[in-house]
Amino acid sequence: MPKILEYTKAALYILAAIMIFIFHDEIMPDVAFLVGGVVLAYALEEFAYRIARRELADMAESVIQIVLAVLLFLAHDDIVKVCIIWGVWSIIREGRELTRALANVKTHRLAVVDIAESVVVTVLSATMILEPSRHHAHVHVILLGIELILEIAFPLLENVLHLLIRKKSRGRSADPEQPETEKETPV
Repeated sequence: MPKILEYTKAALYILAAIMIFIFHDEIMPDVAFLVGGVVLAYALEEFAYRIARRELADMAESVIQIVLAVLLFLAHDDIVKVCIIWGVWSIIREGRELTRALANVKTHRLAVVDIAESVVVTVLSATMILEPSRHHAHVHVILLGIELILEIAFPLLENVLHLLIRKKSRGRSADPEQPETEKETPV
């Protein structure tokens, strides 16, 4: 993704999260539009990415997410429908995130926080589906704000940690106290 798009995405996510934290009560009557917009943004980003990488077989998931976003827009006046659609989308998304996190465990990358987040969001999403209510939607709105911030913060933190690990491993290879392999004998 070009840097300008990454910066724009980061700024929009942080701005949306701040707005959610400040106006979470006021957002509730229009929560379907907020969530539908987020779902649509995720779906369109993934759709464009998959087209660019010619991953046509994986585009079906993006199309399903676009359909869910449209359903959220259409169901905006019924909090029960909004909760169910939102919960389904969250479970689909977290299933994918959990798969990525477990793949990171295989490659010895940090994944504990991602796994914990996926499990918590999946449980809360199941709650929204089983007991769709304004209260559960409100809790999920706050989590959405946190998720938008973490979506930007975790990749940055992971990059910093990888740089530190790489720097530390380079420092070890240049260690002057490494044992000598051969000693020269005087002639």
